[in-house]
Amino acid sequence: MKKISFLFLSVLILSCSSSTILKQKKIIEVQKSDGLQSFQSKHLDENLPYKVILPENLKSIKDSLSLLVLLDGDDYSGIAQNVTSLYEFGEKISPTVILSLPSTKKSRWAYYTPTKDTTNVEEGFEDLYSRTGKFPQFADFLGNELIPSIEKELGIKFEQKTIFGHSLGGLGVLSFAVLRPELFQNYISASPSTMYDQHFIFKTIEEKGILQFDSMFLTAALNDGNGYRENVEWLKEYLDNHKLDNNQAVRSKIYKNETHATSGLKSLIDGLEFIGK
Repeated sequence: MKKISFLFLSVLILSCSSSTILKQKKIIEVQKSDGLQSFQSKHLDENLPYKVILPENLKSIKDSLSLLVLLDGDDYSGIAQNVTSLYEFGEKISPTVILSLPSTKKSRWAYYTPTKDTTNVEEGFEDLYSRTGKFPQFADFLGNELIPSIEKELGIKFEQKTIFGHSLGGLGVLSFAVLRPELFQNYISASPSTMYDQHFIFKTIEEKGILQFDSMFLTAALNDGNGYRENVEWLKEYLDNHKLDNNQAVRSKIYKNETHATSGLKSLIDGLEFIGK
């Protein structure tokens, strides 16, 4: 198995501004005008922000709702709202509730990393690395606290659950697929930072042999340096050769004209369409 490693210095995130052109969704507004709510997590011992975006006519479609969880949600919730509205209107996807989870640089390194990496700590990044490895608690927060509370509040049970993330968020997505597969059925992982902790995620995938999921959409940019593209290509080949059954759908896409910073946007758009199929 050939995988490319590099000195893990910093992660670029893509900022997507929210649009108000489409009016087919509404935002729950409880505490702030931007729709953000907060949840006091016992698992993380922290008050975490989140935002829920609902499809219109919720009562009439509440028995057929899907959930889309956005890691780094402050960067992607605007485009996700518009894309899901259009895809729902075009009957490409089922009605979807969006759960947007805003992040900070510190929270990304803490919650999206599956292990506490002490082997590759770079000078000047000691504080970030000291925070790593809290993915298990983050997964418990989502699976045991936040998502059940949303279902209870809305009086629904999600038929399908999808999670999206880019870069470190992409690593977080794969961490759910590998370590907590009972929480989601579909995964969109854009330019995932699989080189983290000496490819811990890839090593764990090989140990497990076969992963349980319905759909997996993997992407990178052609100009995605430092091994992102090569690692996505390796993972796609591995999953193709180790399918649970013929119903498992795996697709990868390498964007020719994108960089690491810009691959997330198109990955979300294309990934939602792929999963909808």
